[in-house]
Amino acid sequence: MDPKPDYPIEKTYGAFLHRELSVSWLVLATLMGGRHRLDPGLLNRSFTYLDLGCGHGLNLLFNAAAHPRASFYGLDLNATHIAEATARAEALGLTNVHFALADLTTFAAGRPGGGPCCGWPEAFDLVVSHGLASWVSPEVRQALVAAASSVLRPGGLFFCSYNTYPGWLARSPLQMLSVEEALRAGGSTTVAGIRSAVATLTRLTGPEGSWPLGNELPALRTLEEQLRPMPEDYLAGEYQAAHQPLYVGPMHRLCNGFGLSHIGSASLPEMFPNLLDPGRRALVEQGSDAAMREVLLDLAIHQTFRRDLFAKGIRQPPAPWRRQALADVTLHFSAVPDNWETFGSSFGQLGMEPAFLAALKDLLAEGPRSLGELMEVFSMELEDLVLRLSVLLWSGGVVGAFLAGAEGEQDVRSIAAFNRRCLDLMTAGEDIEALLSPVLRQPFPIHRLEAFFLQAAGADLPVEDLVPLVWMGIDMAGGNVNDAEGRTIEDPDQALGQLQAFWESFASGRLPVLRRLGIGA
Repeated sequence: MDPKPDYPIEKTYGAFLHRELSVSWLVLATLMGGRHRLDPGLLNRSFTYLDLGCGHGLNLLFNAAAHPRASFYGLDLNATHIAEATARAEALGLTNVHFALADLTTFAAGRPGGGPCCGWPEAFDLVVSHGLASWVSPEVRQALVAAASSVLRPGGLFFCSYNTYPGWLARSPLQMLSVEEALRAGGSTTVAGIRSAVATLTRLTGPEGSWPLGNELPALRTLEEQLRPMPEDYLAGEYQAAHQPLYVGPMHRLCNGFGLSHIGSASLPEMFPNLLDPGRRALVEQGSDAAMREVLLDLAIHQTFRRDLFAKGIRQPPAPWRRQALADVTLHFSAVPDNWETFGSSFGQLGMEPAFLAALKDLLAEGPRSLGELMEVFSMELEDLVLRLSVLLWSGGVVGAFLAGAEGEQDVRSIAAFNRRCLDLMTAGEDIEALLSPVLRQPFPIHRLEAFFLQAAGADLPVEDLVPLVWMGIDMAGGNVNDAEGRTIEDPDQALGQLQAFWESFASGRLPVLRRLGIGA
């Protein structure tokens, strides 16, 4: 293994979950895009899944729990990541997930006879790589794509996400200045250095952006606002020296050179440029071919991050098969925003007819509905409904699920056990922040206080005992009860009152949603 690799291992990164890496999401995205056949039946049988640059392995762990008959593999060059992933797999009772400390540039040569990946499968049904392509040198990026292509089965799916231009153009000065700050401080990029660089750049834009930098890159004046909600681990990784955003054209040509064909996006609305306003849509549609239209789309929406789907050999899905597969997808409410009229996306705020949204809200309030039922209720063509569904699913207020296989009940019990172990780890302070929905077979966000209440609710206690038990659990775990401003509450009666108010809100709002999705049932 190269002791000085072309990608950074001097620091660990945050452990984040991404629904787009869930097998069920990837299958649904491919089905909706309609350019490649990936059978939803895959979800109910054995398959193989490889994560190149798996980090802490959280996404693999949740996928492994969701699909106990499948096998999952992850490699990373950071020893801390692999040690953490392996320990968590053991703590969560998972035996169908495997991790290796391995270098991408030697990965293919080390399988299956020798090396850290000895004994791994010859071929995989799905290969994923989240964010890595834009964090490595051109040589390692080529090795990444070559490795994905070499191990992917014909007809298999490759998910590759990466930071992109033109959206990163305004952020590049921040990356450069953060690196310079780090060099002069004698260490690697820090959040303090990044925030110092943000303040400097804001001043350099001049009064109300009137200086040359502000005129050319007005987005610099809003950098502080953009970065404020981002986790510190994420910031420190994004703005270090190794990071190099990519343009879509060269990246797609690299993949094409290794036999990987672009078939769509896991960012669902981005598969449908007709969602754009007429002016930008017309410009994108002027592209001479599909590849040029992707280039124009990124320019039209000022793209910052792509979630590309590639196939190793495209299998065009027959129209009747795709229609039936989509008709079987069921929709569920996960949460209904107060303002259910516009939905955020990389295209901007997208709206729908209020009458359609109101009717859909009433239907789903009664229970899950299949797309086939909705087509009949709304007398709507399939492609029109898919277009709307791409926006609704991406917003997160509506979620989609496939029919479970014959082993569904067994899987539900297995996932319930996995969730109980997750709750134990979360209430002990581990940064998992999600549970697994057996309905969706995807992680669903849960914050730590909700975890304490879910754990207590599972004990089937009288309501009057539940809140004191949660408070005791928080205290034993070394936690605090905070007020609305995030300040620690010292008074016991006030702390209990705060927890009681939270429980009442949680029990009437979030808990029923979680139970509909099979969590905490």
